[in-house]
This record gives sequence, structure tokens and C-alpha cells, in this order.
Amino acid sequence: MVPPDDPQAAALALARSGRFGDAIDLLDQAIASKPDDAGALALKAGLQLQQGDATAGLVSAQRALDADPSNSAAQAARADALHALGRREEALAGYERALSLNPRHAAALVNRGNLLQELRRPAEALASYDLAIGVAPGLAQAHSNRARVLAELDRHAEALEAAERALALNANLASAWARRGDALMGLGRFEDALESHRTAFRLDPKAGWLMGMAAAQKALGRYDEAIAALDEAERLEPQSAQAAYERSMVRLLTGDFARGWPENEARWRTQLFNAASNGFVTPELIPRLTLHPSRDDLAGRSLLVVAEQGIGDQLMHASMLPDLLEDAAEVTWVCDRRLHGLLSASYPQVRLLDRRDEWLDPAGFERVLAAGSLGGAYRRSTAEFPGEPFVAPRARVVQAWAERLGATSGALRIGISWRGGTQRTGRNRRSMALDQLQPLLARPDCEFISLQYGDVAEELAGRNIRAFAPAEIDDFEQLAGLVANLDLVVSVQTALVHLCGALGKTCFAMVPVRPEWRYGAAGASMPWYRSVRIFRQAASGAWDPVVAEVIGAVPKQA
Repeated sequence: MVPPDDPQAAALALARSGRFGDAIDLLDQAIASKPDDAGALALKAGLQLQQGDATAGLVSAQRALDADPSNSAAQAARADALHALGRREEALAGYERALSLNPRHAAALVNRGNLLQELRRPAEALASYDLAIGVAPGLAQAHSNRARVLAELDRHAEALEAAERALALNANLASAWARRGDALMGLGRFEDALESHRTAFRLDPKAGWLMGMAAAQKALGRYDEAIAALDEAERLEPQSAQAAYERSMVRLLTGDFARGWPENEARWRTQLFNAASNGFVTPELIPRLTLHPSRDDLAGRSLLVVAEQGIGDQLMHASMLPDLLEDAAEVTWVCDRRLHGLLSASYPQVRLLDRRDEWLDPAGFERVLAAGSLGGAYRRSTAEFPGEPFVAPRARVVQAWAERLGATSGALRIGISWRGGTQRTGRNRRSMALDQLQPLLARPDCEFISLQYGDVAEELAGRNIRAFAPAEIDDFEQLAGLVANLDLVVSVQTALVHLCGALGKTCFAMVPVRPEWRYGAAGASMPWYRSVRIFRQAASGAWDPVVAEVIGAVPKQA
């Protein structure tokens, strides 16, 4: 074959037609005659990466840089290879070098944004996508990726706009249909979201798009369909644990604990869950965990139990401490320091540690468990949930708060919380504005106490609501002492609900149309706590009917 005048252009043409092997062979011929051709070597690296051979791509990219360290395409290709190999920090430095050489390298800007998103730096990722679009406004993938990060930032209307811009540029871009589906999910348009994810799957039958379909089906209450979609996703991508983990969430939501808990152990093989486990269960600790524990595994043994997830989840998992203490010889419990006072008052025989403490060597324990795995041993059916109070603050703490609150005038004392979660855990979906509680706050026979975490002085200005400094109620024993002196708590989905349930205090929990699995798929109760009554949204963002229902349930004082 006569070599073409421009082997790189010819190789690109072959690659566009799917002939990657022929394209690489052509580049190899060019490189054989000119070994220091950095452009050909960089292009070869990119094609090897597209074929899934990151190791070979890294070798080719490095050869290109050895020939010409100022070649931005080679720097970008090396960063892409490092990214594919999981060497993220090196890859990020590589993208920065590539962009210092060529700030208008659109692909490097997009790929840097992708990496920043993986590193949980969404604002920086968004800025990188914006720069890419400034350089190449017609780059549909940049708009699609921008939609993804906007959805993760709870900016769903903007995410929908970005996804639709991507589709206007390329109607066959499956990822843009999926991002459109994600945005529609955030906006509560679940049927439309399902259709978007179906379109993505028709264009490109990937497991990820099936999981998007499953999320929409789950939100629509079509649980069998969601599980079927996740089964198919697992078949398509058996090496991934994400489908099994998501399936466990559907099962736990619907009360199928016998199958949900075992599948939930897949969480430790998913990147997203590990990134969100708050640092208690470190990557080094994961291989030591006892998965699928049974009571026989725990009986008579010394246990190190490590918290996972948020403080509300940690308190919920602590509801199994009484069961654990019946079986184990000794228990060391690692959890958020804010729980130590309350748990030590309730379980003085348990040794409590914080992630900032000097941990004992895990090898010194007969079993190491994640707290969330205890459900598989102790809560395999709804009949195994006692629902009873399991913690109590010290009497002196309760008395101190009684004195601070003073005698009542006969009004009902109600604690309130209107904001919950973080950006990652759907804060916007779970929270309401304080003004939306005004119909309840207008009740003349009630006295209101703010239990909202954080500094809310500005929100409370001019309102007849008592509040205490954040530092005074940050510790959960102090917060429990305050709650013990109230008649009722009204709260959105947040850790306060778990505290009320743990104490046996009556709590009206207002939850969004898509609540966390802990609150169950339907009904006014949850198995974990008998004292919690659930008030559910009927439509996304529709809090006013929920507040009206709560008002109707609050007892009237004479």
C-alpha cells in the first residue's frame, strides 16, 4: 500500500469509519519512517485509548512527549491514559499541563471536567465545561456533560436546558438523552424522565441508561419494572456492582429486607457509595469487613463496628445495639463524636471511638463490621423491628433544658426543622422555606422551638420562635434533652427524625415524593420507629398540602 501524503488525516478517516486497527497500522508505518513524529504518536495514543488499551496509549503518549514536550495533544493523551488507569491526580496535573500549552484544547477541557466531577469538585467541573463550550459551542458532548454536573448541583432546570442544547446539536447522542432524563427526575417529571432514559437505551444499550430507567420506574412506584431493568443492567455489566446496589435500594424501600440486606453489601464495590461513607469506613478497612453477618458470626466475639453514612443513619443503625449486646462479648463502636454523649449515657458498656481518635488495630478484633450490615443479622423482616425507644439522655441534661425552657403557658410546645440533607443527598428536594410552615406557625395554641441545625438567626428574625445557639444543640445528647421537653416535633427528612424515633418522641415527618428508603414506599409509619408519623408529598415540590395535613393532625389545646 502506497503511504498517503498525510498519514494522520488518513488514519483519522479510517478511525471514523470504525477501522481502528487499520488506522493504527497506518500510523505505525509513518512512525517507522519518522520515529520522532509527536503528532502521529499522540494520535496513535488517542486511538489506542478509544480501543480500550490505556496502557498502550500511555506508552505512545509518553513517546510523543519524549519527542516534543510542548505537544499539547500528547500531554492531553497522556492525561487521558492516566485517567483511564485510575491515576487521577496525575491525570489532573496532565490536563493542566496540556491546557497551559493550549488553553483552547476543547477535548482536554471536557475531559478535565469529567475528572473533576469524579473527584467531587462539581463547581470546577462546570467551569471547565463552560470553557470548552466557549471554545467549541457546537460540541454536543460538552453540553451533555454540563447537564450532568448541573443536575448533581440540584440545578435541574438549567440541566434540562443544557441537555436539550446538546440534543439540538446531536439528536442521537445517548448520553444527552440520559442527562435530560436525570434533569427531568430532579424536576419531578418522572414519566418524561423514563422516556428519555428509554431513548438513551435504544440509541446505545448501556447498563447506565437502564439504571436511569429503573430510577424513574422506582419513583413512579413500578417496583417490579425497576428490578427487571436492574437485572438486565447487571447482565450487561456483570463486573459492576451498581445495579445490585440499586436493586437493594428498591427492595429495602418496599420492605423486602430478606433480599435487600444481602444485596446491599454490594455498596462497598461501588465508587459512589464509598466516596459518600464519610470516611469512617476507609478504603483500607473495606477488605477486613465481615459481610453478610449472621448472629452466629457475632456470638461471643469481640466486635469493631464502624459507622457509615450520615449521622441520622448512624443513629438508626444504633437501634441494633441492644441486639448486638445480647450476642457479642464486647463491642467497640466507631461513630460521629456528636453521638458519643447520648450513646454512652444509654450504653455505658460500649467503647465509643471517633474517626479522629487513634483507632485500635482492626486485627485485634474477631470481627469488623460496617454498622449498616447489621440489618442482615437483626432486621430480616418487619416483625424483627421492635420500633421501641433505644436511647435516653441523662436526667440532668433533660432537667437543665426544662429549666431553660421554663414553665409553659398551656400551649403545645412544638420543635420544628425545615431544612435537611446536603447537596449530595438532595437538600433542595427534602427541604422547604420556613415561610411554607407559616400556616402552622400561626397556630395561637402552640409555642415553637427551632431545632434546625446551623445558623438560622436571619431566617428567624421577627418571628416568635425560640432558638438556641448552634453550638448548644450540636451535640445529640443536648439536642435529645431539649427534644425530651417538647410535646411534638415537626420536621422534614433529616437526622432529627431519627433522634425523635430513637427517643420515642412523637414526630411528624414531612417527606418528599421520593423519600429515602428508610421511610418506606407508602404509608404513615416506618418500621424503625413507632413514634414517627409520616406525611408524604403527592407531587414533587408540593409542600403546602403536606403542611395542611400536619396542621390537621396537631392536637388543639383548650
